[in-house]
Amino acid sequence: MKQVWSWYECMLQIRQFELLLEDYNAKGKIYGTSHLYIGQEAVAVGIISQLQPSDLVLSTHRNHGHAIAKGLDTKALFAEVFGKSAGSNGGRAGSMLISDLSKGFVGGNGIVGGNFPLALGLAQAVKMDQSQQVVVCFSGEGAVNEGTFLESLNLARIWNLPIAFVIENNRYAMSSLSHQMTAGSIKSRTLALDIPYFQADGQDVFAVASVFQKVQKSLRTGPVLLEVQTYRFRGHSRSDQKENYRTGGEKQQIVDPVVLLEEYLKEQGISEQVLQDMRFQVEQRLKEEAQKTLRSPDAGEK
Repeated sequence: MKQVWSWYECMLQIRQFELLLEDYNAKGKIYGTSHLYIGQEAVAVGIISQLQPSDLVLSTHRNHGHAIAKGLDTKALFAEVFGKSAGSNGGRAGSMLISDLSKGFVGGNGIVGGNFPLALGLAQAVKMDQSQQVVVCFSGEGAVNEGTFLESLNLARIWNLPIAFVIENNRYAMSSLSHQMTAGSIKSRTLALDIPYFQADGQDVFAVASVFQKVQKSLRTGPVLLEVQTYRFRGHSRSDQKENYRTGGEKQQIVDPVVLLEEYLKEQGISEQVLQDMRFQVEQRLKEEAQKTLRSPDAGEK
């Protein structure tokens, strides 16, 4: 139960962090855009909670959830997104390029498919060093149509590198349905390269964690691909407010991963009051961090 409670707290942190970013974005307090992870929290938490601190994680433009799950300080993350000197990257990376090598978080990437070859190089270095580390490379399903995807999977298999390619299939590449853009399936492409393929329900943190345990066993002999079926509850970015590409009532049919975990906790005897207290504590702490950070020196200032 201790681990489940930590999952819940981490998922709440990710959700509340991004709800605050959404609010600050709407008020024009953030320069540039941001890509929210709301609805996909169970993926990052279910996987990263099982990694060792030294394991390496690469993310995408939608990287806040992975960063928080890997242990990055939310104050430093707020500062980075707000362009403040106290940011994890001095306020110069912004929302899409957050990183913290001390936490094993190699960082986000603004180029679709750009993290695949980086993961390849890191995993090759890990193998050459005879380290026990593994590399986890998160990406969206839209990136599987980039040349870097097949090229990287091919070399990862040839060199038998310790990479878990995690494809978060949230149904949409920007505003285009994935099945309208991808011929065949991600599974068929993966198996064609003799790489073990796994699939998990990304709205259920238990399902994600259970499947990733199997993934970790396969990593001992080479690369693995895990396709996680999930859903983003917000638009692609700040500029995607209307979301006209979604069908009516579509969102209502998707299970909220945070709510699903809360239902489990209630079944285990945790009261609604206890859950409410946790939600309040996380919300208040992050609100205070954001407010204080917004008043701090900008990047380059002391």
